[in-house]
Amino acid sequence: MVNSYTELSGHYDQIMTSGYYDYDDYARTLLELLQDRPRLLELGTGTGLVVEKILELAGDGPAPDITGIDHTESMLAQARARVGGRARFVQQDILHMDQDSEAMGTGTGTTSGFDAAFAVGGVWYHTPDPDDSDRDSVLLCSHLVEDEDNIRGLRNVHAALRPGGILLLARQAAHHDYARDLPGGLVYSQTIRRLGENHYLKDYYVRRQDGHLEAHQRCEYRTYQQDRALDLLEECGFRAAYVSDNGLFHLYSRR
Repeated sequence: MVNSYTELSGHYDQIMTSGYYDYDDYARTLLELLQDRPRLLELGTGTGLVVEKILELAGDGPAPDITGIDHTESMLAQARARVGGRARFVQQDILHMDQDSEAMGTGTGTTSGFDAAFAVGGVWYHTPDPDDSDRDSVLLCSHLVEDEDNIRGLRNVHAALRPGGILLLARQAAHHDYARDLPGGLVYSQTIRRLGENHYLKDYYVRRQDGHLEAHQRCEYRTYQQDRALDLLEECGFRAAYVSDNGLFHLYSRR
């Protein structure tokens, strides 16, 4: 199963909106890249922050039909409260995705399937390779630790996309240890420890100013070097297409 953020769910919005991501940039780039692809699937939607920003930036124009999936119900409850009926939020484990059209809103017949799937920080994303001094190559980072789970998850995404669909994976800045103040007198911190050549352990903490621990989440991550990542995606039916002009998304076409 993919990493869960159940323990952090009550503080997730505070952490994410304190400078963790620039949601405006990610959402604006997605809208530009997906103008002709109205039916979208977000992988690891969390509390719906990306979906909310996409709909906000769409303004009075045609809004995309977005389904966000996550396997942490406490996060999805916040997403539904935030966005209401303007998007669909479904509890799903990427390893056991229900392709039922009624549950996922994928339609039937010739219109079945999503036009695009995207992830900003959920399930898969890219970061600079810390072992590359020039920072030209990137790692594929995954919340799924086992190779067979990554293959299964990516094949499920492939099955959810219509022919000609695309997969967009965000590129994030390099992850590192740091601490940041949060509203309400709280402090967020994270520590990252390398477990082996391709595995990392990341601890997330929310504490009061006096040091009292409010929440702690530990997640293990699997990383793939760039060549191995491309082979993995090819094996699962995706071909590298291009990187967005601002470098925020890597696009893969569904074969």
